Amino acid sequence: MRGTLLVCFAAAAGASPSNEEMARCAAVASPEPRLACYDALAHRAADKTASAAAPAIRPGSSSGAVVANGAADSVPTAAAASAGDPRNFGLTAIQQHTADLGPKSIAARISIVSSDQNGRVFIVLDSGQTWTVLDNDGRLATGDAVVIKRAALASFLMMTPSNHSYRVRRVK
Repeated sequence: MRGTLLVCFAAAAGASPSNEEMARCAAVASPEPRLACYDALAHRAADKTASAAAPAIRPGSSSGAVVANGAADSVPTAAAASAGDPRNFGLTAIQQHTADLGPKSIAARISIVSSDQNGRVFIVLDSGQTWTVLDNDGRLATGDAVVIKRAALASFLMMTPSNHSYRVRRVK
């Protein structure tokens, strides 16, 4: 094991792996130290900082567990990226809850209600935003106060003071 460790670190000292260094890694019998040797060669070639990226064999370990930068090699989790959010504890990067950007709702007045040749209804708010109404019932009028809020699955609902709700999508 000690010879393997020396081979890995010696291979990590140069800038680009040579055939001789690759052959040394290929000669390592155990799979984990052999992988550590190849990783050291790859990290050195990729970022030229082998001393920070070179893996080592954990001393006193009977299984030869690979250690990178002094921490046990494991499946990466995104807990380090969002350690402060308890909802993300134990979730992978794909499973993590993302923070919604922007406000949860906006209040505005309808400036213009129009439709196109296909019958789609568009509203322009006093803020200049243009939204399309997905389920229009003909009750929307210029000057109406509305509140648009976030709904499930990245959708939006527009509410009127009379508690009518409309599914809407932002156009511009």
